[in-house]
Amino acid sequence: MSGLFDTFTIAKRGLNVNQSAINTTSHNIANANTEGYSRQRAVAETTKPFGGMSRFDTCSVGQVGTGAEIASIQRIRDSFIDYQVRNEDGKLANYKVKSDMLSKVEDIFGEPSDKGIQALFSEFYSSFQELAKTPEKTAARTVAVQKASALANALNSTYTKLEKANADAQELLQTNVTDVNSYLDQINELNKQITSVSAVGQTPNDLMDKRDNLLDKLSGKFGITIERKDKEAIDLKAEGFQKSSNVIDNLVNSSPTDENYTRLSYVKEASISDDNSTMTVSYYPLGNSQAAPKTLTITGLNKTTAASLKESLEQNRILTANKDGEITVRNSTTDATTGKATCTTEVLHDGDSVALSKFNAMFKTYESDATNSVDDKTIKGDIAGNQSTQNRIKDYMDDLNKIATGLAYCVNAVQTGSSDAASPLKDVNDNDFQSIFVNGKTSTSDDGITAKNITVNQKIIDDVSLVNCSSTNTSGERNGDRAQVIADLGTLKMNISDIDSITSRKDFFSTTSKIGVTLSGGIKLSGNTSGKTIDNYYKDMISALGTDSQEANRNTATEEVQVENLQLQRTSVSGVSLDEEMTNLIQFQHAYQANAKIISTVDELLDVVINGLKK
Repeated sequence: MSGLFDTFTIAKRGLNVNQSAINTTSHNIANANTEGYSRQRAVAETTKPFGGMSRFDTCSVGQVGTGAEIASIQRIRDSFIDYQVRNEDGKLANYKVKSDMLSKVEDIFGEPSDKGIQALFSEFYSSFQELAKTPEKTAARTVAVQKASALANALNSTYTKLEKANADAQELLQTNVTDVNSYLDQINELNKQITSVSAVGQTPNDLMDKRDNLLDKLSGKFGITIERKDKEAIDLKAEGFQKSSNVIDNLVNSSPTDENYTRLSYVKEASISDDNSTMTVSYYPLGNSQAAPKTLTITGLNKTTAASLKESLEQNRILTANKDGEITVRNSTTDATTGKATCTTEVLHDGDSVALSKFNAMFKTYESDATNSVDDKTIKGDIAGNQSTQNRIKDYMDDLNKIATGLAYCVNAVQTGSSDAASPLKDVNDNDFQSIFVNGKTSTSDDGITAKNITVNQKIIDDVSLVNCSSTNTSGERNGDRAQVIADLGTLKMNISDIDSITSRKDFFSTTSKIGVTLSGGIKLSGNTSGKTIDNYYKDMISALGTDSQEANRNTATEEVQVENLQLQRTSVSGVSLDEEMTNLIQFQHAYQANAKIISTVDELLDVVINGLKK
């Protein structure tokens, strides 16, 4: 039979159990506002009872309890909710970056506005309409030239601002690279500590909270896949690298000794050789711009592939690397017998070369189709959102270039009476008629004209009488027929979307061109009835921008609600409720006092048994 000392032991265990419960409650209260903290609970269980092991046991009435002990300190966490939060948080980050970037683009265009490009087009056409009525007036010529300059300047400014927005997005990627590498290093170190603590039978609750908090932050950068391993360790992978030919190493390995993990480096610049056969890529290892950049050379290029690769590198900017930041590429081999694919990683050291066919180091966690379209539902994180939205900004820049090119070549063809810049009509003094729009302030040529470099010919700015208004070359003021044709450009339809690689007026008006614009009699322009006017093309571009921006805003708002609801679910499970903790504290306090009272009672009884027998 158990005696008073057994009762004393039970009470002592009760004190320990409730002391641990009070400690856990205190820890919860202290971390009520700690980011990423999960509520903990002291799990008590009964200790091994006494007696009842056989029919001859001295405890004939059955087993007698021996008290309780703390079995574990449990972290209250729902892994499924964690998965949902990270999944939706990644989508939210993607939508939010897209929304922010497109809002900036909308601000750049500033449409609709009485000072926007659309209004300037109208003013440009109107000024030439007035010039057609009074070609003999210098004031009308001056106004027309001024409106042309204002339109060209607006195209320049808008294009430059879009370039700046793109550059800002790329700089943000560098910050993301350093942040991601920092998160991964911290997760890797926590993984090691968690494994060590778990190996000795302990539960590293606070360490796992820190790791989960970092995983939450990382999921906002790109999609992640977590594989649970022994001793609470994890293998961490990046989503978007599913093909056997492009499977990167884990971002974090469950084995503390395995250092074959992936980190990210940032592309500083990419330079193409004069013969377009090679490209030198300069990059900051691990995104550290304070360190000296390293280089790698990509071989096996031609003019087309070099231009495409340079554009892709300057847009995506992020390369896979080893733990030291040196670029890594993957090689896949397939067993002829089993058909099983094996992927190996090759490290490119500073100055090494790699063939284009083997270069697969770009860290792009989304896929775009042949039309450069991306399904937002398949991508996650602000890195992918940044990279994919740059595609849209580039589209707007390309559209502006097409508008500037179409405008310049049509105006100049009418102004010079020629569809070939090399053979303009001559004035009464046997001088070539000057183009109105040219490529750069010091140029008189319209070859290679774009929205970035379009400007009004300085010679015409200095002498507005050089504006060719007449249908004949006998007098610049005889009639305003040419000015009227320029004014009517607002209704001329063309396949402006097909202006891609055209860099000369001759190619623009070529019979093999898909643009569909012809010049007859040195003055009359005929368009393609199935095409669009420059005005309508610009309006459609602005409309598409507005639609994209509204969709991004709508998706952001919807996703914010989902994330908020999931966060509330997580808080209801893992969050600390001060009211609940105070209730628990009172409960444990009373239990502690009750156990202390038992010890006091046992002490009195022992005093009776020991000292009372002397009397």
